Amino acid sequence: MRKIIIFIFLITQFCFSQNAPEISILTCSPGEEVYSVFGHSAIRIVDNDKDIIYNFGMFDFDTPNFTLKFVTGRLKYQLGIQETDNFIKIYSNENRKVSEQRLKLQKQQKNELIEKLNFLYKPENRYYTYSFIEKNCSTEIRDLLIENGVKFPKVNLEKSNRDLINSHLITKPWLRFGTNLMLGKSLDEKSNKFQSMFLPKYLEQEINNSTINGHKLVKSGKSLNNVKSKEESELYKWTSPIVIFSILLIIYLFTFYKPLETIFSLCIGTIGLILLLMWIFSEHPEVNVSFPRLELLNFPKLV
Repeated sequence: MRKIIIFIFLITQFCFSQNAPEISILTCSPGEEVYSVFGHSAIRIVDNDKDIIYNFGMFDFDTPNFTLKFVTGRLKYQLGIQETDNFIKIYSNENRKVSEQRLKLQKQQKNELIEKLNFLYKPENRYYTYSFIEKNCSTEIRDLLIENGVKFPKVNLEKSNRDLINSHLITKPWLRFGTNLMLGKSLDEKSNKFQSMFLPKYLEQEINNSTINGHKLVKSGKSLNNVKSKEESELYKWTSPIVIFSILLIIYLFTFYKPLETIFSLCIGTIGLILLLMWIFSEHPEVNVSFPRLELLNFPKLV
């Protein structure tokens, strides 16, 4: 009789495991490349013998006019699927930590979420126009969780979205300088916890603080790889824009060498022209300022 009970128990557990996929949110630490300095988010699905990643942050470097489309906000990002082992290997090779938050969802909620992901992965649905604040790898996950019944707070923060962005760029002063020049004044308004989840770090934080079905959304968490500790160099403090521009200004003010003055003026003018073109032609909402938009000027759209 005891053997029969154990046998039934094992069969029940086996059937349960066959019908109950595990869903996790993965958060990857920032990298060194420009496109990776803010980190990354993805969804992991473990279902029977399948272990895959749904990745909303994929794009094709071979896209015609890639750089132009990226700068002007017309580059299409897409939802892709990767093997989990390969995904973790890529980030481990870049010495980037991959953290996992396993979600405590009901079976129906898991199935609905997977069904939605598969719908979004269809060729006609997988592409979307990237927006740094409104539509990226983290906001797509946030919005999917909301559709699944997760309630995220909208408590106001004392920081603006610009402050949140700058906190990731402390050791990259030139990138910080360029980003702040490019971004519009809309980023200076006070942010809130809901909006802050455009950054993977804050999505991970708010998922930890959220509940669903009357209990905590996260049932367990762990790191999926080992990374080496990074030694931060102090060199960035001495090569920051404020230092370099101060030196150039002193040279400009106290040197009467005409060619040098001409070069300095041309550099300033070129930077100003690039910024003006970005403000007019870019479709990134974060770059938007009070200039006439491209449509109003009746210029043909770039394809």
